[in-house]
Amino acid sequence: MAAKGIEHEIVNCNLRDKPKWLFQKNPKGEIPVLEHDGKIVLESLAVNDYLDQVTPGKRTLNHKDPYQKRKDQIILDLFTSQVRDYASKVFRSLGDSKEDVESLLAGLDKLELELKKRGTTFFGGLKPAMLDYNMWPWFERLNWLEHNGKLIVFADRFPILKIYVDNMLLDEAVKNVLTPSSTVLKFCQARATGQIQYDFDD
Repeated sequence: MAAKGIEHEIVNCNLRDKPKWLFQKNPKGEIPVLEHDGKIVLESLAVNDYLDQVTPGKRTLNHKDPYQKRKDQIILDLFTSQVRDYASKVFRSLGDSKEDVESLLAGLDKLELELKKRGTTFFGGLKPAMLDYNMWPWFERLNWLEHNGKLIVFADRFPILKIYVDNMLLDEAVKNVLTPSSTVLKFCQARATGQIQYDFDD
């Protein structure tokens, strides 16, 4: 939404004690849930694609070229199965699970090679596109782990992805929604005690 300049309201949910209205909008009780013009759209990637299509007057994030869009989908599928799932486990363990770390690094090897092949600043070209924004939340988490000394991810093994992350951090949309390091730390500390908070004042 930040990349397309869409005005919106955010409602946070306590996922340990889910409100009844969440199940009324999504029977699975999962987030995110987008409510737009009386319509409910579920799941992150579907929400992003929906918003890109229903706001044609704003910046288009998906490639218009069907071939390039399909190539991006293949990379997103690779990212989902070989990076995101392991990144989630690594983030939860704060880098302590060596097996998951190795699996994560193997997936990042493939993304490093893909960006090298493309020869562009971002996966989307000269500026971030849908593929970049779909992957970014996990790159942000891994970057936080590295900056807080929990896990060395990009510094040595992935020089191209390191530059990529640095460039993404300069993107205005990313800067507008970047989670403060102190908030991430509070969340991790609260999760470790089993008392997760979903609202923090910075």
